[in-house]
Amino acid sequence: MKHLNNHGFAITSILYALLTMVALILFLLIGLESFRWQSSDDFVDEIAEELNTCVEDGSC
Repeated sequence: MKHLNNHGFAITSILYALLTMVALILFLLIGLESFRWQSSDDFVDEIAEELNTCVEDGSC
Protein backbone atom coordinates (compact mmCIF):
# COMPACT_ATOMS: atom_id res chain seq x y z
CA MET A 1 0.00 0.00 0.00
CA LYS A 2 1.37 3.39 -0.93
CA HIS A 3 1.59 5.87 1.96
CA LEU A 4 0.77 9.54 1.47
CA ASN A 5 3.53 10.60 3.86
CA ASN A 6 5.67 9.22 6.69
CA HIS A 7 2.57 8.96 8.88
CA GLY A 8 0.60 6.89 6.36
CA PHE A 9 -0.40 4.31 8.93
CA ALA A 10 -1.91 6.97 11.20
CA ILE A 11 -3.76 8.62 8.31
CA THR A 12 -5.10 5.26 7.12
CA SER A 13 -6.26 4.38 10.64
CA ILE A 14 -8.03 7.72 11.04
CA LEU A 15 -9.76 7.35 7.66
CA TYR A 16 -10.93 3.83 8.51
CA ALA A 17 -12.20 5.05 11.90
CA LEU A 18 -14.13 7.91 10.27
CA LEU A 19 -15.58 5.60 7.65
CA THR A 20 -16.66 3.16 10.35
CA MET A 21 -18.31 5.94 12.37
CA VAL A 22 -20.20 7.17 9.31
CA ALA A 23 -21.41 3.63 8.57
CA LEU A 24 -22.56 3.14 12.17
CA ILE A 25 -24.43 6.45 12.15
CA LEU A 26 -26.16 5.50 8.89
CA PHE A 27 -27.17 2.11 10.29
CA LEU A 28 -28.50 3.81 13.42
CA LEU A 29 -30.57 6.27 11.39
CA ILE A 30 -31.97 3.49 9.21
CA GLY A 31 -32.86 1.49 12.32
CA LEU A 32 -34.61 4.44 13.93
CA GLU A 33 -36.57 5.12 10.76
CA SER A 34 -37.76 1.52 10.51
CA PHE A 35 -38.78 1.61 14.20
CA ARG A 36 -40.80 4.77 13.55
CA TRP A 37 -42.60 3.09 10.64
CA GLN A 38 -43.33 0.03 12.77
CA SER A 39 -44.68 2.20 15.56
CA SER A 40 -46.98 4.11 13.22
CA ASP A 41 -48.26 0.81 11.77
CA ASP A 42 -49.10 -0.36 15.29
CA PHE A 43 -50.98 2.90 15.88
CA VAL A 44 -53.00 2.42 12.69
CA ASP A 45 -53.81 -1.17 13.70
CA GLU A 46 -55.07 0.01 17.11
CA ILE A 47 -57.33 2.62 15.52
CA ALA A 48 -58.72 0.07 13.04
CA GLU A 49 -59.43 -2.34 15.89
CA GLU A 50 -61.26 0.33 17.89
CA LEU A 51 -63.34 1.32 14.86
CA ASN A 52 -64.25 -2.30 14.13
CA THR A 53 -65.30 -2.80 17.76
CA CYS A 54 -67.33 0.39 17.63
CA VAL A 55 -69.15 -0.66 14.46
CA GLU A 56 -69.81 -4.21 15.73
CA ASP A 57 -71.18 -2.98 19.06
CA GLY A 58 -73.12 -0.13 17.48
CA SER A 59 -71.94 2.20 20.24
CA CYS A 60 -70.47 4.86 17.93
